Amino acid sequence: MKPTKKRGLLYILAAVSVLFGIVLMTAWSAVRFTGLLFCLAGGVILLWAVLDKWSEKKKAGLIAKRILSVLLVLGLLLFVFLEAEVIRRAKTDSETAVAGVIILGAGINGTEPSLSLRVRLEAALEYIADKPGIPIVVTGSQGPREVISEAECMANWLVAHGVPEERILVEDQADNTEENIAFSKALLYENGYDPLANYAVVSNDYHLCRAAVYWGTPAYMVGVAARMPDQYQYSLLTVNYYIREAFGLAAELPRFLAYYSNTMYQQYRYHS
Repeated sequence: MKPTKKRGLLYILAAVSVLFGIVLMTAWSAVRFTGLLFCLAGGVILLWAVLDKWSEKKKAGLIAKRILSVLLVLGLLLFVFLEAEVIRRAKTDSETAVAGVIILGAGINGTEPSLSLRVRLEAALEYIADKPGIPIVVTGSQGPREVISEAECMANWLVAHGVPEERILVEDQADNTEENIAFSKALLYENGYDPLANYAVVSNDYHLCRAAVYWGTPAYMVGVAARMPDQYQYSLLTVNYYIREAFGLAAELPRFLAYYSNTMYQQYRYHS
């Protein structure tokens, strides 16, 4: 294929990628992140085409093209590694005994849980069915378009589904996952629960790896995976969430690497 024809195809591919990304971002807010990735991919394709043309005339263009190639390969390898960790952690640990349960907040519609939050609550209800007496922390502040806090919404839902109110500890100040974890641990400790015990954290399956990174040490975080309904399991929506989590881990790369190293070391000690 002639270089000019190849670059023409690259220009078309870049334009289609950007256009598709814009459509996703504007038509379906839930997959906005995937739309953004398509726009970025279009930009990278366009840059590659420009460098390809430059490399025919200047040595600097060839060097720039090779640097871009290396960065893309390294980025892809990092993404595969992080995505594998997201998938590996996306399951429920039913074997480890826990001293308490923390349900991470998600958006609500008025006073009712959103789909993401509802599946977390249902997973938590199933998980605690054979664990009477242990405390349950519900965590999440009130968002700008929410009538009540996410924590209050969760507490109301649990009580309506038969959970005794005295078992529920409400943490309604956390605005993000990191604060969900930190404030919930502090609330448990303030109420006399052992800081070195194992605790379960309930969240969507794709979110458990990042929750574990924020959990840190010394106590062990037991993951409880809330899965989307069957019709969403292999949909663009779920794929979008899984991909987004890998990029979320990349944004916390130093912390993730510290968590990963500690996990590998603990496993090595356990099997030695």
